[in-house]
Amino acid sequence: MEGGTIQLTKADAPKMSVRPLFAPLRRGIAMRLLAFILVFSSAVTLISTAVQLYVDYRRDVDTIENRLAEIQASNLSSLASSLWRVDVNQLRLQLEGMLYLPDMQSLEVRESYTGMVDPLNVSVGRRQDRAVISREYPIVHNDRGSPQTIGVLYVEATLEHVYQRLIDTGVAILVSQGIKTFLVSLFTLYIVWRLVTRHLVHMADFLGQYDIRKPTAALRLHRRAFGGEDELDRVVAAFNGMCISLERAYTDLRDANTELEQDIIARKHAEAEIIRLNAVLEQRVRQRTAELEAANKELASFSYSVSHDLRAPLRRIEGFGQMLAEEYLAALDDRGRHCLERIRGGTREMSEMIDSFLRLSRSTRGELMLEPVDLSAMTADIAAALAEKDPERRMDLDIQPGVVVQGDRRLMTSALTNLLENAWKYTRAMERPKVSFGTIQVDGRVAYFVKDNGAGFDMAFVDRLFTPFNRLHKAEDFEGTGIGLATVQRIIARHGGRTWAEGAVGQGATIYFTCWEGDGG
Repeated sequence: MEGGTIQLTKADAPKMSVRPLFAPLRRGIAMRLLAFILVFSSAVTLISTAVQLYVDYRRDVDTIENRLAEIQASNLSSLASSLWRVDVNQLRLQLEGMLYLPDMQSLEVRESYTGMVDPLNVSVGRRQDRAVISREYPIVHNDRGSPQTIGVLYVEATLEHVYQRLIDTGVAILVSQGIKTFLVSLFTLYIVWRLVTRHLVHMADFLGQYDIRKPTAALRLHRRAFGGEDELDRVVAAFNGMCISLERAYTDLRDANTELEQDIIARKHAEAEIIRLNAVLEQRVRQRTAELEAANKELASFSYSVSHDLRAPLRRIEGFGQMLAEEYLAALDDRGRHCLERIRGGTREMSEMIDSFLRLSRSTRGELMLEPVDLSAMTADIAAALAEKDPERRMDLDIQPGVVVQGDRRLMTSALTNLLENAWKYTRAMERPKVSFGTIQVDGRVAYFVKDNGAGFDMAFVDRLFTPFNRLHKAEDFEGTGIGLATVQRIIARHGGRTWAEGAVGQGATIYFTCWEGDGG
């Protein structure tokens, strides 16, 4: 072949007969190609099978979940009636009826009266330790208009039948797809060998013998011509042209060899330094990431403890306080009633503090969903909601229109709600309360503000203003937990901005904040 043209001669025939027809299949890239095809096809088969099995699994599990939900919706009232009457036979009949539902493993009703020495326990079926979905539903009886939890329904559904169906489906898919994959792979391998691999072997042999310092005949492919020029012809033509150029440039490259070697050494040194710096940077990133993950886990664990471990005893205190108020209030003297009211007020205050702490914790977690947020419209909506809660109050509102910021709508709503609630609270003693919202330029950047003419604060204590649970006013003067401005500061910090305040005692306060660079207002 000259210039990429295919030419088959008799002289080439002995060379073609020397190599076995399928020699490339026994070594080189042929077997690796087959292996890659099989591995990739098998991976695709496994992934598709896994997806199908997962879909089937989720469908079966959802069916079981729906069945459990139907049990909760349909049977709890009748179980409550039977348990209230202590009708053991009726309870057992009802449980046995539910046990006939598909995939049900065991059901149990346990009586849970406070102080019971020998509580009632009725169960059917046999429990097992694995492959189950279990639920506990409280059994509530309405006694003269007062709901009481009198027991617990424990339901256990087995997943063994689900797993068996998944195994059967998976085996059928893998066997059928495996046979198909193997046949397609063999056919693909033959086509690749016929059209490409054997010619690549010939080109590799030619390249192995090529020496730029000696004149060499042009590379030729031994095959029949079908139609026009294809990719291999263009590769051969390009290689032959490259050989000519290389031979011409060989002398110039030899003279520049010393300079090239020095440049290579310098590049290697630079690459080694870059690799070292990248390793140091990756180590620092891993360290910071590990520290951040540990801090987030501690925060999540602490939040869980606050929302669950503290609420349980608080609910008990509140419940017993309610019982004392309803049943023994007449038997208490004035001091006793005062103490009881203090206890109930303390539980309410503690509950509000827990809610405030959780809101503060949630303001620093979760992914930001950035979008254009109309702060002017949001401020008007929040102010309208506050006015509905306290319709007797009259307040002058001055809202700058068209203030839009790029931010998370949920978090920005929380921040503005805290700011406006503070302004609403601290202006209630004013004859003409006024609240303003707008923007100003601070150091060439847009700053947003909420201003009121209320109680204000002493600037000497401004650093304490954004500290959680730290209040500048007495609790008897203004209610609250001291968490609102701390929540605002954390939300604004997540939006790449900062928060500060200005005010004077009896002359009102102004809270400023900024957001992302380049936001509009």
